[in-house]
Amino acid sequence: MAGNQQPRVLQALDVARTQWYHFTAIAISGMGFFTDAYDLFSISLVVDVIGHRYYSHRHNKAPPGVSAAISVIALCGTVPGQLVFGWLGDKMGRKRIYGYTLILMVVCSLASGFSFSKRTAKSVVTVLCFFRFWLGVSIGGDYPLSATIMSEYANKKTRGAFIATVFAMQGFGNLAAGIVGMIASKAFEKASPDDIDYIWRIVLMLGAIPALLTYYWRMKMPETARYTALVAMNTKKATSDMAQVLDMHITPEEEAAVDDELVGNDDDQYGVFSLEFCRRHGLHLVGTTVCWFVLDVTFYSLNLFMKDIFTIVKVLPGPDEPGNQVKRMIHATGLHTAVALGGTLPGYFFAVAFIDRIGRIKIQLLGFTMMTILTLCLAIPFHQWHEHKNRVWFVIMYGFTFFFANFGPNTTTFILPAEIFPARMRSTCHGISGAVGKVGAIIGVLAFSLTDQSYPQKNKTDRRLKAFLYVLVACNLVGIVFTLLLPETKGKSLEEITGETEESQTVDDKNAAQGIHAVSI
Repeated sequence: MAGNQQPRVLQALDVARTQWYHFTAIAISGMGFFTDAYDLFSISLVVDVIGHRYYSHRHNKAPPGVSAAISVIALCGTVPGQLVFGWLGDKMGRKRIYGYTLILMVVCSLASGFSFSKRTAKSVVTVLCFFRFWLGVSIGGDYPLSATIMSEYANKKTRGAFIATVFAMQGFGNLAAGIVGMIASKAFEKASPDDIDYIWRIVLMLGAIPALLTYYWRMKMPETARYTALVAMNTKKATSDMAQVLDMHITPEEEAAVDDELVGNDDDQYGVFSLEFCRRHGLHLVGTTVCWFVLDVTFYSLNLFMKDIFTIVKVLPGPDEPGNQVKRMIHATGLHTAVALGGTLPGYFFAVAFIDRIGRIKIQLLGFTMMTILTLCLAIPFHQWHEHKNRVWFVIMYGFTFFFANFGPNTTTFILPAEIFPARMRSTCHGISGAVGKVGAIIGVLAFSLTDQSYPQKNKTDRRLKAFLYVLVACNLVGIVFTLLLPETKGKSLEEITGETEESQTVDDKNAAQGIHAVSI
């Protein structure tokens, strides 16, 4: 498609002022990520409840293998979900597949709270893991579709902020999971052992509500203009759809002529993993996949095992130490909330505010660099943290690690794959990048589980955890190197980035002035 002029409808999207429909699209896509985070992170709240209810013969604790399976099974589902739904998004359209992922998410969220046989430990865990896997598949599908849809709707000046806002909703979903878990636990605080079974079922089933609320609006969304014009080759419909939802009048152009131009040469219709793709975008795909992989190794291991790390450095009392276990849980929840409010969420906010000012690559390099420094600050004096009188500094640096993860690669690894690949393979390449990232998350979680198996053999656990922190440092350094393979996308149209059309700012401004009239709010 190189050498072809950008269709006028896409020029309209690139120069359109922010309008109400942009906020609607952010809300619809963002609620999906709210649900994704709620479903992924709420499981850590109910594993102990399941152990208390079904493994009383094992000191009210599920076996390590069972706990690991319950915790990681949804992440395993996200890998095929991102690959399959990402590919289908390019073959069948973003909107159509978007609805399928939501239906699957609602069904599996509800089904996760049911057991279809006798309420024995084996049957409950089997049913739960089955539906949690398929829930992970739906969550995986939401990643490439949400990112692609938002990138293709947005204008080029604020595209990064729009996609980052969608991604930031996962922070609120994480908080919501904690709040719902606390309320449910408090409601059944004095319940009988049988009634305690309702806690985890209620928490998991409530994950279906936000997804269900957005189904109607997802189905009302038109297909993105870039898919319709560049993949389906129907510029007339793309123009009509965008003129309606964005309150624009776009001067029509000769459909047949434009569609013939968009078809272009056979050399431009290369597929994923073809030699031509490798020549044009091979290094880009390597960069996005490796950066997402090493980021998720760090992000998920530090996130899901925060309580365990705080216990090892004596920020929290150990589970076998005397004292009120309920107070320990409250203390742990308070620390999680403090890290989220002081580090995680502000990182998302900074990313939204500065992504289109500083640029994606600079923010990703800054994030990986600061994560490297902060992790070294945690690892080098690790043995001294046990004797440090004011361990709050450990918590503060831990929180800043999440701040620079979100004001850094956790956000940018989600944005860049939605911008640097051509429209006909954009969703597929985003799915590949995200799937490799989730493989990193699975490896990180399982690696930390092995590191923590020797607890309470304190000295051995300390050495292994310190070594694991150095592994995370190495992952961050790898992320810095592979970030250099990626192009900066700030302020450019998607077609200019991918080379699908040849355009100049002069042509854009002229056509925008002559044929495009946008009504902004």
